[in-house]
Amino acid sequence: MPYRLLAADYDLTLTREDRSVSPRVREAIRSAAARGNVLTLATGRLSGSARPAAALFPGDVPLILCNGALIQSSATGAILHEDVMDPAAAEAVMRWAAGWPETCVVWCRAGLFSDRLNEAAAIYARLSAQTPKVLLDPPAAARSGVYKILLLGDAETVARAGAALREDPVAEVNAFTSSPEVLEIVAPGVDKGTGLRRAAELLGIPREEVIALGDGENDIPMLRWAGLGVAMGNASPRVKAAADRIAPSCQEDGAAWVMENYLTGSPIRETERGR
Repeated sequence: MPYRLLAADYDLTLTREDRSVSPRVREAIRSAAARGNVLTLATGRLSGSARPAAALFPGDVPLILCNGALIQSSATGAILHEDVMDPAAAEAVMRWAAGWPETCVVWCRAGLFSDRLNEAAAIYARLSAQTPKVLLDPPAAARSGVYKILLLGDAETVARAGAALREDPVAEVNAFTSSPEVLEIVAPGVDKGTGLRRAAELLGIPREEVIALGDGENDIPMLRWAGLGVAMGNASPRVKAAADRIAPSCQEDGAAWVMENYLTGSPIRETERGR
């Protein structure tokens, strides 16, 4: 099956563990695009914090941001599609998050906010390359249009919070982890799978010609939707179980391996793993 579109997660997929993008991955992207393939980003990041990642992809492509809540032109920044949370639901989730001893981060049209400017918020700011402002007026943030709400903390507490929210929903939302320390909450029906579907529709590329590549729990919906879902070697067992193929790890430039083997028509040079 020839593949024309590849959507890739950024952190620990395109990047190595130190969050750098290797020369091999950069060259693989450039070469694949030069041969007429379309490559794009599928990330939990939003606009400004996604800019360094988006700059890797040539041409004007629909970026899949905020776990599929926002589809945006890489060239113009024009919003091609967006799904914001219902204001009442967003406000209810922010009130719920305030009851946990963890940091709440809110991505909305008005910017990035945090209810606590503590160490967790500082770490998140470094990783996302954007500094949050203090969340002083949750209702105003909710009315501006919330793309997603995060709860940041230790893995055990985040797991308990996610379970509590699923058992006793404070609003109709979709909640999942992007890493053990991050619970992500978005509008119902929003995930990277729906985001990838919309991006493919905008490009006129059928599902069978789409590759999804990722390492995190939030990548599972797009791995399952794509014609070929590829999990990184550094992904968890649950993510690998959702994939059709397993690539080498991010430290081994697994993203480049996928582009070199599946976007060129060349034969697979390593033993295929996965189901």
